[in-house]
Amino acid sequence: MTRCDKCHRPAIIHQRYSGMHLCGEHLSQDVHRKIRESLRRTGLFSRGSCMAVGLDGGRQSATLAHILKSIFSRRRDMEIFAVIIDMGEAGCCSASQARAVAERLEMDCRLLRWPDCDIACDSVYERRCEILLQAAAEMGAGILATGECLDDEALRIFVSYLRGDTGALLAGESRQKYPAWIKPLQRVPRREARLYALQHGLGFDPAAGAGRRGDLFREAADLLGRFEGRHPGTFYSLLRGVEKGLRAKPLSVDAK
Repeated sequence: MTRCDKCHRPAIIHQRYSGMHLCGEHLSQDVHRKIRESLRRTGLFSRGSCMAVGLDGGRQSATLAHILKSIFSRRRDMEIFAVIIDMGEAGCCSASQARAVAERLEMDCRLLRWPDCDIACDSVYERRCEILLQAAAEMGAGILATGECLDDEALRIFVSYLRGDTGALLAGESRQKYPAWIKPLQRVPRREARLYALQHGLGFDPAAGAGRRGDLFREAADLLGRFEGRHPGTFYSLLRGVEKGLRAKPLSVDAK
């Protein structure tokens, strides 16, 4: 039996990118650490604020809501509520499942309706984000947190490179004025977020075919997943590359 490298209890995961074997408790601590680090990097929480959490009932958003609630539960200057979009078949899970997660976490929630119009598969994600941002602003939230994990962010970056749309990457969501859009799970691999959720009885697995995307995303996800399998750490490398670009000073007019 493989043992945890930190306490020698039975391990439930091998982090190939770090070489560590972790038990359930130390995996949970590692997920919390990564999310706290992401929150610190935003620089948004030195003062009180109102934060909306995009909740779809899936394992990732449930993990995010659970950890945010635990981190800020003692801060009286922080208000957190869930925003749920009833997306029907286009969603990760049903709105009733999302409400069940909110009730389990004792989190106030606001339910929105998905617009009655045809939207291309590749545009569903973008449209959902627009609705969440608009709703968060209208509800007085200064921050919107959504549950994209490392796999999601690496795929978004990879597809942007394939499309030649690097300008959008280097603009950065965090630079928009209001509300600030953050992705605290962006350093947490999907597998780890799911294991965390299963340990704590959070969220639901998506229905078959839910969250469909176009051919480019499917092919890119397959290619990137196989590359990560052969070269662990590829997802992190893609994310770090964009973060370095965001921290770099803009080129002068002459340099351009």
